[in-house]
Amino acid sequence: MTYRTVQPSTQSPDVVVIGAGHAGAEAALAAARAGAQVLVLTPNLDRIGFMPCNPSIGGPAKGHIVAEIDALGGEMARAIDRTALQIRLLNESKGPAVRALRAQADKALYSMAIKEALERQPGVTIRQESAAEVRIVKRCGIPTIHSVRTDFGNSYTCGAVIITAGTFLRGSMVAGDWNAAGGRAGDVTAGALALSIGDVGIRLRRLKTGTPPRIDARSIDFDLTDVEQGSDVPLWFSWDGRRGALERLELPPIDVYPSRTEGWRTQLSCYLVHTNPDGHNIIRANVDRSPMFNGRIEGIGPRYCPSIEDKVFRFAQKDSHSLFLEPEGWRTTEVYVQGANTSLPHDVQLAFLRTIPALRHCSITRFGYAVEYDAIDPTELTPWFAAKRVEGLFLAGQVNGTSGYEEAAGQGLLAGLNAARFVGKEEPVTLSRDQAYIGVMADDLSTQDFVEPYRMLTSRAEHRLLLRTDNANDRLSEIAYECGLITRERRDAVQSERAAIDRLISTLAAVRITPSDAMANRLSAHGLSVPNRPMSGLEYARRPDVHLPRLISALSASPAILDRVDDQAILARCDVEIRYQAYIEKDRSQIERARKMQEMRIPPWLDYAELSGLRNEAREKLLAVRPATLGQAGRIAGVTPSDIAVLIVQLRRDSALPREVAEVE
Repeated sequence: MTYRTVQPSTQSPDVVVIGAGHAGAEAALAAARAGAQVLVLTPNLDRIGFMPCNPSIGGPAKGHIVAEIDALGGEMARAIDRTALQIRLLNESKGPAVRALRAQADKALYSMAIKEALERQPGVTIRQESAAEVRIVKRCGIPTIHSVRTDFGNSYTCGAVIITAGTFLRGSMVAGDWNAAGGRAGDVTAGALALSIGDVGIRLRRLKTGTPPRIDARSIDFDLTDVEQGSDVPLWFSWDGRRGALERLELPPIDVYPSRTEGWRTQLSCYLVHTNPDGHNIIRANVDRSPMFNGRIEGIGPRYCPSIEDKVFRFAQKDSHSLFLEPEGWRTTEVYVQGANTSLPHDVQLAFLRTIPALRHCSITRFGYAVEYDAIDPTELTPWFAAKRVEGLFLAGQVNGTSGYEEAAGQGLLAGLNAARFVGKEEPVTLSRDQAYIGVMADDLSTQDFVEPYRMLTSRAEHRLLLRTDNANDRLSEIAYECGLITRERRDAVQSERAAIDRLISTLAAVRITPSDAMANRLSAHGLSVPNRPMSGLEYARRPDVHLPRLISALSASPAILDRVDDQAILARCDVEIRYQAYIEKDRSQIERARKMQEMRIPPWLDYAELSGLRNEAREKLLAVRPATLGQAGRIAGVTPSDIAVLIVQLRRDSALPREVAEVE
């Protein structure tokens, strides 16, 4: 592998990125690829791209974000493709909108892959220093980024700062009576940085997350588990992976796990076990020792990833809950117990796990714990992840109140791109809700008044049929190219794929399939049924019993078929677009009708306090959020259609809104 020369950063970089987790890494890479000189400050160079919780990437909605990160030139998809222990396609039997990849990672190798990407990126310098203070000055009365001071006393003057502090802003770890400062075990908290942010009036709130215990694989009775194997067909998150342009990072597996698959790649299995009433009773008997229930934890945890004690009490009618045993690497015996997040005392954690037959002799290598931390209030953010109160300050990741590596990485990429554009005096890039899951997340985080950690779900995306993982490159490659995030060659290749899909669909539309003997023989030879009336190839392809590759083969001798398409990915995308064409066109039509209102800017100087006709609740919410567009204003909790109508009238009066927008309404 060839390493390019990287020019070292000066004491005055364009952008300083604080933190090098999933958000920080993508932020630094995007900012540098967009043309900025970037300095990354992290307290531990060995924790770059670290997975402090589950050793996996992807899943419904999260996998969609990974596809979009890859389409925008990000690194997460390439890193997981290089370091996966196992990969599967989830929701395969359901509709295309919710199908998504999920891969188990070798945690150590994944971190190495991200660190390598940062080290190889021209324009990025990494230093092992902790940011202690973000210095802000007033320019023309506006608080503006000036520099970052570190715990070593070094000061870096810069044009923009991206804070990706994760759970480290006044982070506190809790398990039973045990308590320690920190955002994760083994790393210190960032109390000074939290004070620095609070000093400029940025509102913070207290949230909670958690992690489960890890156990030694040698203490598991795998004969009493259900085996979950990886895919037997090649699957890839990244563009480069699908084209065989990646160097895999893999080690020979240690002889601990009884099940693994060979074939297109070596994969380790995961294992399913279930809790039982005995374990639930142990948790109930120790409820007074649980920080979640005795008042020691005040932060609000993620609704969609509850702790095991929360599940036992919230779903008291259930006798069991599923837990997945997930290996953490090729050369380690540590196993992650997915679904057992907890802050229970250590002795209770062990007693509970040992009620599960496969774990009756289990040995815990790391105990689970909860983390309370400060996060930014949603009203402080713009949809491009800039702070509203401070010019040049951007925030991304769990510091914004989200959960998950994928959500953090998506925010980091957009924040990094926009920090570089801010320094270059260019307009920020925003992604709309009909353009990307990252756009849905950005809009939600800057408008919705949520109180628990935010998790991306497919149900949050109202246009999810358009936001599939298979068309992320179609949606985002042009933006990525224009911003310098991908090469012209890749953009052209994406356009070439799109042209092949359009050509095949238009060709099928022109083909006539009839019940004639010749056509019947051709179709029957490929295991296809004969229609009882003439129809176009496109109409025939929508029939539930038709397999598109067989149809292409059956019609390949026809002069109307100009190209024979052998690329399985292109055929799969064609199949989806053909079968769901009516739904896709209806969704696009609705989007187009609403687009003018959705994208219309609200002037930042608009005085909601003086705007007659607004309800008091709407006025308060609009003043707090300061939405950038009418579409955002309409999604703020507490703002009704009648309030939007008042805004439209006012904006037309100020000549800020074309008449046709009001006519749409």
